[in-house]
Amino acid sequence: MSREQRIAIARRILELVEKDEPEYGEESWETDIGRFVDKERFELEKRKFFLERPQLIAYSADIPDPGDYYTTEIAGRPIILTRDKDGKAHAFLNACRHRGVKLAEGCGHAKGFTCPYHGWTYGIDGELLSVPSRMAFEEAQLRDRNLIALPLAEKMGLILVHPQPGGAIDFDEFMGPLGEFLSDFNFDKLRFIAEYRAPAQINWKHAVDGGVEGYHVPFLHPETVGPLTLKQFLHLDFGMHQTLISPQKDIVNLKGVPESEWPDFPPFGLTHAVFPNTVIGGGGKAGGIAFFQRSEPGDKPGVCTYIFRTYGVGRDPAPEIAEAQQYMSDLLMRTALDEDMKVQSNAQIMMETGVVSSIIFGRREANMIKMHKNYDRLIGHDAATALKGLPLAAE
Repeated sequence: MSREQRIAIARRILELVEKDEPEYGEESWETDIGRFVDKERFELEKRKFFLERPQLIAYSADIPDPGDYYTTEIAGRPIILTRDKDGKAHAFLNACRHRGVKLAEGCGHAKGFTCPYHGWTYGIDGELLSVPSRMAFEEAQLRDRNLIALPLAEKMGLILVHPQPGGAIDFDEFMGPLGEFLSDFNFDKLRFIAEYRAPAQINWKHAVDGGVEGYHVPFLHPETVGPLTLKQFLHLDFGMHQTLISPQKDIVNLKGVPESEWPDFPPFGLTHAVFPNTVIGGGGKAGGIAFFQRSEPGDKPGVCTYIFRTYGVGRDPAPEIAEAQQYMSDLLMRTALDEDMKVQSNAQIMMETGVVSSIIFGRREANMIKMHKNYDRLIGHDAATALKGLPLAAE
């Protein structure tokens, strides 16, 4: 994104501040709750959205140096990312080629991986290096037994992976116009700070929804991020991806200042929903903070694996910068886990019990409307037809 684009965004925010108005989208949309609770739809989404398409699953900062590895998943399919001695990133199915046992957990630094079950050993580049009692196998059986590689594309600090070994992946096509928008946000200069990863009692879409609408912020986050923002959130549509712009209160200090003197990064934050379930935010100026969120669908509609990781901009910050980044990391973690996750789980329970028969996305939730209409379009779901078959709310 160019400086001119950032200045235009700040100008639009100040125009809304002057009117004391939020930004409104084009429509308010009532839709069915099957998107959060229906088992058949859930299985179709896992196949169509997750297992048949590339995914943004990590930052380059998750494997910054040769020998680093990071384990994650796509819809329950275990994946290990590595960086070889030449600095090239790889993605493999995290499964030994002998009996399918998972080779690694978490993240770290290693020369390779040894299966805990029978000791088969692989290099950081996935090559099968040794097999105990090799004579117990036919030599032909051990050919082509390297780890199963997955297509990977890495650019500007972002890592895309296709979960199928023969899948096609094109970074620029996947990111679309959002790629250019993010091109100068320093995602390639991040430093990992902290991670939360655990099962959550929510449908995976709840976590995405919470990241791209600001309507809830002053009510749900009155003591965390709420006091830092104004109500003039902006919504940008990038086709398959959506962006929420969160104005910081300091932006009003630009009023009366010539635009030529405005900073390159005016005081607003950005959160991006990258189809289908990745939410990234932050980056930008040195010393800033960034986060990476994924909500991996579990074995039923109301369960997911929730992953939330935080990062600082700059690989070797001064102590005072690192301290400030740690403070913001703690604040983001508290906001996501103690506030967002709590109400999302509450909503999931209410939907599963049948108390809620439909939901409404209002004109201050424009990103969510576009996201959910994308979801519906890709699986051929007609929300209007689904609504006609819904019972009234439980008495």
